[in-house]
Amino acid sequence: MSNESVRSSTAIQRVANLATSNLAAFLVLTALNLSISWRLLKVEYTNQFSSVEGYFIAIARYISGHWGDFSWYPLWHCGMPYQDTYVPLLHLVVAATASLGHIPAARAYHGVIGVAYALGAPALYGMAVRLGAPRGAAFLSALCYGLFSPSALLMADVARDLGGLWYGRRLQVMTVYGEGPHVTAMTLLPVVVLALENALVKRTGRALALAALSIALVFLTNIPGSMALGVAVFCWICAQPRDRRRAAWGVAASASALAYCLACFGVPPSSMFRVGANAGDMHRGFTNSLHYGPLPLVLALGSVAAAGFLLARTRLPLAVRFAILFSALAGAMAATAHSETFELLPQVGRLHLEFEIGACLLLGCTAWALYTLFPRWTRPVLLALCLGPVVVQYGNYRWRARLDIQRADLEKRSEYTTARWLQANLPGGRVYVTGSTAFWLNAFSATPQLIGCCDQGQSMPVLNEVPYKVNSAVDSSTTEAGINRLRALGVQAIVVNGPASTDEYKDIRAPERFDGVLPLLHRENGDAIYSVLPLGTSLAHVVRPGELVPHRPPGKFAYADILKYARATVDAARPAAAFEWRGGGRARIRANLDPGDLLSVQVAWFPGWKAAVHGEAKPVSADGMGFLVIQPRCQGDCEIDLAWTGRGDLPLAAVVSVATLALLAALAFRRRGSSAA
Repeated sequence: MSNESVRSSTAIQRVANLATSNLAAFLVLTALNLSISWRLLKVEYTNQFSSVEGYFIAIARYISGHWGDFSWYPLWHCGMPYQDTYVPLLHLVVAATASLGHIPAARAYHGVIGVAYALGAPALYGMAVRLGAPRGAAFLSALCYGLFSPSALLMADVARDLGGLWYGRRLQVMTVYGEGPHVTAMTLLPVVVLALENALVKRTGRALALAALSIALVFLTNIPGSMALGVAVFCWICAQPRDRRRAAWGVAASASALAYCLACFGVPPSSMFRVGANAGDMHRGFTNSLHYGPLPLVLALGSVAAAGFLLARTRLPLAVRFAILFSALAGAMAATAHSETFELLPQVGRLHLEFEIGACLLLGCTAWALYTLFPRWTRPVLLALCLGPVVVQYGNYRWRARLDIQRADLEKRSEYTTARWLQANLPGGRVYVTGSTAFWLNAFSATPQLIGCCDQGQSMPVLNEVPYKVNSAVDSSTTEAGINRLRALGVQAIVVNGPASTDEYKDIRAPERFDGVLPLLHRENGDAIYSVLPLGTSLAHVVRPGELVPHRPPGKFAYADILKYARATVDAARPAAAFEWRGGGRARIRANLDPGDLLSVQVAWFPGWKAAVHGEAKPVSADGMGFLVIQPRCQGDCEIDLAWTGRGDLPLAAVVSVATLALLAALAFRRRGSSAA
């Protein structure tokens, strides 16, 4: 045979190997899913204004404009530590994309989540192969995951919401409801299982380091996704053969501990405590389930462990055993969840999305097993018959993507025109907004809002009363009481969505009741903006000790106390206190004071706030509402510097994160070094 013939034969063999390789499957699956989500890469704002993605765009928008100076986030809940807004990874990636690409944050957000969506099916393929599934079974599983949503079969509500069985739930929740962080975490979840299995098989430092890193990425991306990851890891352990189960527990525990140590600067213990403290108010169904103690959850986990023990006695591959356990547990948790009455875990109904990972893996492995039973000569015919439904489903997904991803005409949206007016005419003034106007206000402007997102990081229980006192009130006396609460909270304006507003929810009942009660500032696209306090009102006020709202049991606020404080803050007879933000969590206050005067600053108090007069530290504490109280102990014209220095656990968290990163790098380097040797 000539050299030319040998080279030609070798080239053909290489092409054939590539066509059947994992890389080829990865590229095909990525291209298929990217062709469904590609519109997200081209759009800045979609017409899905009922979506909460406006909040996520707002976080990234703020970071991209405040690199190195965003430790304090002033736009929501009267201010909050950045770590309390949301777990940070996706927003940092979006902000970096926006800054490096010189594109708006909204465009960057849609591009990032569009790519994350497209990588979900390839990630499932990689996990399936690592768990021992044949490549054909893994490919069918990933293809099913990209073109079918089994959750529509599991839950009738999902099928009704989708409009049928043949559209993509994962795509819908990402585009219509704004679940970009959750979908991104779902893409990373199979990577974690893959990495854990790799660490269990190889037992090397590098493999363990990669497993820890992958867990940390999920934890830093989304809380429900992290909860689903815990469920998946438990099922992965239970699916292991009996002789590897103890080692699997060790690998999972070690990797998880390293993962939190790596991630703890992004989500320090203080932030986790804040989330835990707010869980009861946010998740009534989970709170109700605690009346039974841990018994329901223990029974569910015990059933999975027992099933894993029985499955280990069969000849089923590890991938199939994991798929059975994970789909059963996630599906049962999601199907039994009722947000107001019963949930095994907080927001566990959202795990119907993760159920699809296990269900599609099981469907793909089953389909492949049946396919291999057919004689070889019939298999091409069978593949040709299956091609038709795949093409139809691909068309269904593309049609739904085109329907759900359409450019918004911002000039016709009250959410946009209201935000633009507030930015131009009330710069820095705190406002009270509701509904989709609240979702999108800070995606379009830097106007601070009283509440905003996200309730798990909320530190002032008094804010929980506001929607009930302002939104639902219809009589004049209750309306006046609600307005006084807004004044006490430093709100300069309220946005009321009328019948012609494009706000998706219109939470404020009887919007006409504010006419004649509050001065009208602006009306456009159905939104009316009313003045609550004079424009330019300071966030700092000179008060006497008896005028502060006293500390009472949590959730117990006396209206008389709030009214007294509100009147003190609008008393024109007392000295004015000028308040000026000087970047990030730094502010300066100027006032003419007597030694016994106090300064009430309508910014949320946390232990990291420090105040000083001419470099001398002054006491800072919290009043009964949760606002800052400074004791300047100063005579005459006084200048007080206020600075957010971060929570007390942040320095230690930073040290732990850096040390863990160094340890993981050392583990990886040691592995490479030993291999070279």
